[in-house]
Amino acid sequence: MKRSPRPAITTNPDAVQAPDDCILRDRPINRTLTWKLDYDHSFYDLTKTSRQIKQSFNDWARYTKLTFHQATEQENADFNLAFQSGQHSDEYPFDGRDGTLAHAFYPWQHKRGQIHFDSTEKWTDKYNGKGHNLRIVASHEIGHILGLEHNIDNKKSIMYPFYNLILPEDMLPKEVSKLFVCSFYVGRCKLK
Repeated sequence: MKRSPRPAITTNPDAVQAPDDCILRDRPINRTLTWKLDYDHSFYDLTKTSRQIKQSFNDWARYTKLTFHQATEQENADFNLAFQSGQHSDEYPFDGRDGTLAHAFYPWQHKRGQIHFDSTEKWTDKYNGKGHNLRIVASHEIGHILGLEHNIDNKKSIMYPFYNLILPEDMLPKEVSKLFVCSFYVGRCKLK
């Protein structure tokens, strides 16, 4: 997500289109996927952070045939989430507060399953317009790691590229079912 007059969500801009064979190649059979939070770079409360990220995965579980569980520190995970700042572990550096909030990598990319949140942002679990709600941004980025692109036609969509305050009951409204989903993890492209 990036900030435009308001912060926005972004994704790797160089890899928006999936290769034609992405659905058939390397698709996991397991419908239970795990996630892990690297907490080394965050000033935000660990309990609140984990709760919001877990809720974001649960939101998506309602619309997919997937189950998500938090991995232990000793386990490998399908999805790795981290708070980073500036130049970090990829070629997409963060630009400081109120710029790019987070980015993710699509299922067909080499760094698939990674979500990076800008640790310099003011993260919150509140829905009052002060700071950036972590659940909203995490839900958007999870959409990308599941294979969804931006929805530029609907400003109320969780996949809209710019940050909008979305209340919990509207986090993944019925419009999600109308998105064209090319999901590496669900198995094939289809209009739901």
